[in-house]
Amino acid sequence: MARLDVVKNLTGLTEWYGKNKRLRDLVNLVIVGAFFDPSKSKDREETAEIKKMHSLMEKYQLKGQMRWIAAQSDRLRNGELYRCIVDTKGAFVQPALYEAFGLTVIEAMNCGWFTNFCNQPRRSSRDYCGWSFRFPH
Repeated sequence: MARLDVVKNLTGLTEWYGKNKRLRDLVNLVIVGAFFDPSKSKDREETAEIKKMHSLMEKYQLKGQMRWIAAQSDRLRNGELYRCIVDTKGAFVQPALYEAFGLTVIEAMNCGWFTNFCNQPRRSSRDYCGWSFRFPH
């Protein structure tokens, strides 16, 4: 749940998902952010990311495996989106390249999501983060 810009890395998540056949066979991807129509954005970077998202969806043929929901400004609706995904045993991913304060992580935890965060990307399930917190639901 974020605006589409390079730092938020939602297109990076989409590309990773598109390339991962095994993951695509197991789960669907839900992206919440921005507009579908690039002409509705007033930001050049966001416009480029929206176009890139459309391109990735087409390149990896993600129709039926990915849902892109437009950005929500209603905080109650955002909470309900989180709860729907939690209730269907979905996974929350914060793919940002840099996040000064991850409000989306706090919102996800508030909905009862199992949350694990670390200060470095993991290379394998056996690697350990420099620090982490776990909040099982």
